[in-house]
Amino acid sequence: MKKTKIVASLGPKSNTKEIINELILSGVDVFRINTSHATYKEMDDLIQKIRECEDKLQRTIGIMLDTDGPSIRLDKLNEGEVYLKKDSKVKFYNYHVVCNNTQLSTNYDNLIELVELNDIITLSDGKIILKIIEIHDDNFICQVLEEGIIKSNQTLHIENILPKMDFINSHDRETILYAIEKEVDFLALSHVRDEQDVLSVVDMLIEEDNDTISLISKIENEFAFTNLEEILKVSDGVMVARGDLGQEISIEKVGTYQKIILEKANEYQKVGIVATDLLRTMCAEPFPSRAEVLDIYNTILDKTDALVLCNETTVGNYPVLSVQTLSKIINEAENNFPYLENLEDTFKQGRQDVTSMISYSVVNSSILLKAKGILANTMSGYTARKISHFRPKCLILGLSPNKQTVRSLTLNYGVYPVLVKKYDDTDKIINECIKRYKEMMHYEEDDIVIITGGLPSNNKNTDFMKIEKIDKED
Repeated sequence: MKKTKIVASLGPKSNTKEIINELILSGVDVFRINTSHATYKEMDDLIQKIRECEDKLQRTIGIMLDTDGPSIRLDKLNEGEVYLKKDSKVKFYNYHVVCNNTQLSTNYDNLIELVELNDIITLSDGKIILKIIEIHDDNFICQVLEEGIIKSNQTLHIENILPKMDFINSHDRETILYAIEKEVDFLALSHVRDEQDVLSVVDMLIEEDNDTISLISKIENEFAFTNLEEILKVSDGVMVARGDLGQEISIEKVGTYQKIILEKANEYQKVGIVATDLLRTMCAEPFPSRAEVLDIYNTILDKTDALVLCNETTVGNYPVLSVQTLSKIINEAENNFPYLENLEDTFKQGRQDVTSMISYSVVNSSILLKAKGILANTMSGYTARKISHFRPKCLILGLSPNKQTVRSLTLNYGVYPVLVKKYDDTDKIINECIKRYKEMMHYEEDDIVIITGGLPSNNKNTDFMKIEKIDKED
């Protein structure tokens, strides 16, 4: 079983219960819903289908919602998509209009107040380029420098405009309230610029008496990269959003930025995620390119916790096959990961507190003894996350009586979360761990497992470790 997690974005090609079920069986751990492309009714339907499949398959599945962030999107186009021809002119209105190839409007009120003459606008992952040549009272006019097809809801990138925009807009405020109501597990915060953007969402969650939603900050502009360490301190994880990042910085720097972001995420012991163009070829073809396979392989060796499929599962022709292909590549890379060398390097760089020492000992023992599983009993998820940080070769069962804790672990490398009863007796905890191991794993007699967690008298720290040999009669 793979340890690197798969996040699948849901869309027109993956919004049925049957496909969602197949995606879970193929290796999906978390489903992502882009709130910019779905109505609340559609999101209600998707969340219900995910939870029904989760119950049917007896698997723990996370749900992630994307916020808009300070972004600008095209309004709905009259024909869904139109072609902008080179050297043609298109007028952007300050109010909503019927959009076509000569006139457009956006979701952002008073955009005209933010733009300047000669500003460059890019769309479609930077393929289409416009230049502002005139600004009037209620509109501005652009010349098309690079032609191509634009579609409804596409994001516009405009030079130097991001710092001028509020982070939480009215749509995002509604999205966050909706996520709380639906008990969503993760919010992916788009276009984060600094820690204050993240803290504004934290403040809103506190106001709504919610401390369960995990915040994933998407690193997709130069501001966020510059403030990366401060963002990591207040986030539960970061996502390398390569699509938008590749438009905001020089394209040749994306690889460097990705490596640094993952390195810092590991240093701060936060979840590191990579998204966009993992298997883009498989949107149209039933197999990936060799370059895509190598990209994924190296990203796993760089210690990503999770990988996100976007167009591959939303509009691509092979959503299930894309997940199956990604799972195969993940397994191959994980088979060649230097576990023992990584463990020693990670231990030297980290804190030497009690939980760290026990987690290190657990992972070291699991590698040397060729253990088949680590069974981590945890209330808050801290034990399982700490062990995940050291990257054991075997799987980690993260056992918790807290439903929110269990779902929060769906993004952590190697952790397979399991909801269990709360026990006040150490022997019962150990017996329950072994029972769940037998239910979930293809085990053999004399398998070695390592059980760890906090004793019933200690809910705050990891303070015990036990090595067990599995007996058929246990």
